[in-house]
Amino acid sequence: EVADDFSFFAQNVDTGPELEKLMEQLRTDLTTSPPLTGSYTPKKGDLCASKFSDGEWYRARVEKIEAGGKIHVLYVDFGNREVVDATKLAALPGSYHVLPPQARQYHLACVSLPTDEDDKSAAIDAMYNDNINKQCLLNVEYKRDGNDYVSLLFGDNKEDVAHAMLAEGLLLAEPRREKRLAKLVEQYTAAQDKAKAARLNLWRYGDFTEDDAREFGFQG
Repeated sequence: EVADDFSFFAQNVDTGPELEKLMEQLRTDLTTSPPLTGSYTPKKGDLCASKFSDGEWYRARVEKIEAGGKIHVLYVDFGNREVVDATKLAALPGSYHVLPPQARQYHLACVSLPTDEDDKSAAIDAMYNDNINKQCLLNVEYKRDGNDYVSLLFGDNKEDVAHAMLAEGLLLAEPRREKRLAKLVEQYTAAQDKAKAARLNLWRYGDFTEDDAREFGFQG
């Protein structure tokens, strides 16, 4: 899943078979012995079972409870969110709490989203469409505010996801001064310069960052 702030959720390939087995067992149990409507009262922070819009049961965390029985849930193994009716939730037996949530949240390192809403949407859509359900190699480059910032390479051709998006003019390279990040920042800046020169996407009207610099009195 890719969130509105451009963070994304990924699963570890190694525990994939374990998750599949858990999901299969959960659905069998809840189909064989369907929960009684109203038998479960959701509380914020609860790990429960939720029936997704595809009609299947998944593990979910209750994030918010609204009046009228509307419950905001996070599907902890996939990273997507949904607002569901309380009747679509069920208690989750203890045996289904053992496997930790499989969707872990990450951010791409050394890049940032554009501020324009249309450009932002284009970047989020590209991130989702190009990467969903693909195997990738992930490396944590640094942490900020408790979040992991990572480089992400496609598993098959080892192409860097952020580098490819910068070269398409979809993201902005973020200057960072850490020595260990120098090579990555240099590669990303070069990819951004390539997109600028070709006037791709963000850069279709030229270098808008130069306009910002002039506006604030900076001289090139």
